[in-house]
Amino acid sequence: MIAVVLPLIILTGIAQTPSRMPRDLVARAVAAMGGEPALRGLRSLTLTGYTATFGLGQEETPASPARATLTIANQFTDYAGNRQATATEVRNVAGAVNKVRRVTVGGIGMLETNGVPAPDNPAAVANTERGMRRALERLLIAALDNPAAVRARPARTWRGETLDGVRYASGPDTLDVYFDRRSGLPVLTQTITDDPILGDRRTLTAFTRWQDAGDGMLYPRQHDTEVNGRLQTHAVFTAAAGNRVVPDSLFLIPDSITARAQRSNPTPPPIVVTLVELAPNVWRAEGGSHHTLVVDQGARLVIVEAPQSALRMEAVLDTLRARFAGKPIGLVINTHHHWDHAGGLRTVMAAGLPVVTHARNAGFVRAIAAAPKTVRPDSLSRRPRRPTVTTVEDSLVVGTGDRRIVVYRFPTAHVEGMLTAYMPAARILFQSDVVSVTPPATPSAAGSAELLKFGRARSITVDRVAGGHGVVLPWAEVERAATP
Repeated sequence: MIAVVLPLIILTGIAQTPSRMPRDLVARAVAAMGGEPALRGLRSLTLTGYTATFGLGQEETPASPARATLTIANQFTDYAGNRQATATEVRNVAGAVNKVRRVTVGGIGMLETNGVPAPDNPAAVANTERGMRRALERLLIAALDNPAAVRARPARTWRGETLDGVRYASGPDTLDVYFDRRSGLPVLTQTITDDPILGDRRTLTAFTRWQDAGDGMLYPRQHDTEVNGRLQTHAVFTAAAGNRVVPDSLFLIPDSITARAQRSNPTPPPIVVTLVELAPNVWRAEGGSHHTLVVDQGARLVIVEAPQSALRMEAVLDTLRARFAGKPIGLVINTHHHWDHAGGLRTVMAAGLPVVTHARNAGFVRAIAAAPKTVRPDSLSRRPRRPTVTTVEDSLVVGTGDRRIVVYRFPTAHVEGMLTAYMPAARILFQSDVVSVTPPATPSAAGSAELLKFGRARSITVDRVAGGHGVVLPWAEVERAATP
């Protein structure tokens, strides 16, 4: 029996048992991709393909499937010059087709949308640069050259296969790479970052359909990225070619853009919040792309909207503490579940503040408070507790007298479970996303029609619309936009 079993063990070991040394796993992967000379000699990479990007956090309800934005792209990466140019045609969920060109070179970037160029955001530039460094064909060579930055990770199972992994630890380029035991190819990467909604955000990218890209190098023609188990992007490359001649003209940024461009910076700028008075006892906390309504009800403050992130909400709370010293915040009203409008909820719940939300979103809000959070721990992760969540089906009156707020359910195609906040004394209606205007744009006809219908159905008198985005609008502008 020993004579029979032993050869089977040996044969299995040839196919399945990897080297125990992390650097050997990396070296084997480099060899499987075409060898060191091919990867080190890679000066440029030209890709053509299409991507479906699913709008996680922008669904109709928290449990609905995410919609996809479809993109057709040509990408030119000049590794020798550390620059990249991408030309895309993007069809968004509303059907609009936008042509977008992004150029990153010399630590700055340009974003051209439908022929209109502008300096790229410094964080977006840093993200592009990080993407170039993290590309497998570059990352594995960097790992070979920096063996001290590579250490073993426990084996894991992925799609029924056991994978062996390493962690490459190099500041913002830190990530785990897992390798197929049979081929040696890198088939999975993972990062864990902090997320205001998910807590620990686990991003997995799977690399499949390896094919020749020229000069003996293999390239994966399909990339699928999951976030906490949900598909975020599905990318298919219909063509991939290494060391094609890339014209310098693709990477030109006009002097007018260069003069205004900010250099690459992965660190977000300080968040500055400004209180803009809209009426007696009513302010909007502004600064950046998202806004929060603040109402002084005498003994307490009421906040409508906790958007974006913990850092954003901490800045809002600090601003209110400075402006209204000693006055407590009574509660926070959440308009809807979309992640950019709910990203500060965990911060307010960690501070012990009750939250008002539509009944459809109650489980979603409680899940935010219960999410594991080890990258950036807070009081909820150290002392888990059930938050106070008040739900609204149709309407809710918050406060009394001239400072009261009436919370209404707002039927809209944008999302299910939307709430608005109406201040009768000030005749101000606060809503998010349905009507958002940044001049010189005008209110959308569809959103304005929904808002006008809502106002008539509720028999409310509105003078101004203040939203989670954009400028404060006279109601007359909404009426004009809603009229065919």
